[in-house]
Amino acid sequence: MYCIYHTQICNNCIGTIYIAHIILCSGGARSGKSEFAEKLTLSFEGQKGYVATGQAFDDEMKDRIKRHQERRGSIWLNYEIPLRLHEEWTVIAKSCDVILVDDLTMITMNHIMEHGELQTQEDANALEEEIMHDVEALLDFIQIDEDKTIIFVTNELGLGIVPENKLARYFRDIAGRVNRAVADRADKMYLTISGVTIELKSQEVHING
Repeated sequence: MYCIYHTQICNNCIGTIYIAHIILCSGGARSGKSEFAEKLTLSFEGQKGYVATGQAFDDEMKDRIKRHQERRGSIWLNYEIPLRLHEEWTVIAKSCDVILVDDLTMITMNHIMEHGELQTQEDANALEEEIMHDVEALLDFIQIDEDKTIIFVTNELGLGIVPENKLARYFRDIAGRVNRAVADRADKMYLTISGVTIELKSQEVHING
C-alpha cells in the first residue's frame, strides 16, 4: 500500500492509506524527476510498464535515451510511443498494472516536429487544440481503468525567462497547458528540485469566488 504522507512504502504510518490513480512528477532538466518517478513506480505492486515518448533526433537525445534504458533494466514492459498515446492505450493497459509515461514534454515537442513551422498564432492555436485533444482523450481512457496506477513525468518550463524565439514561446506555452490539464486530474503531484522531491497536491490552495 502507498502512504499519502510519504514517498515510499510505509509500514509505520497511522494516517490514511491511499493508492493514487494518476500521479504527476514534475521538475526541471536533470533535476532527478525521472529517477524519482521510476522508484515510485517500482514501489507499487503489479506488472510495470514504461512508455518512452522521446525520439532520437540527434546525438544528445540518443545518449539521453540510452541512459534511461540502461537505468531501467529488464523488469519493465517497454513501449516507445512518441505520438497519439491514447490510440495505443488499451493494449498497454491490458498488459500492465502500473504505467510510467516519460515524458509529457516530449509529446508536445513531437507534435511540433511533426507539424513543422508555426508561422502564425492561428497555427499555434490549432496545434495546441490538437495536442490538448490527444491529452484529454488519453486521460479519459486512463480514468476508465480504475485499477491501474499511471505516473506521468513532465518538465516544469515556466520558471525561467521568456524565450526570445517565437517557436520556443509556443512550445513553452503549450507544454504548460498540457501540464495543467494533467495536474488537474492527478490524485497526487510531486516536484523535484536538485534531487529533492516534495509532494504538492495535498497542499493545494483553493479560493472560492
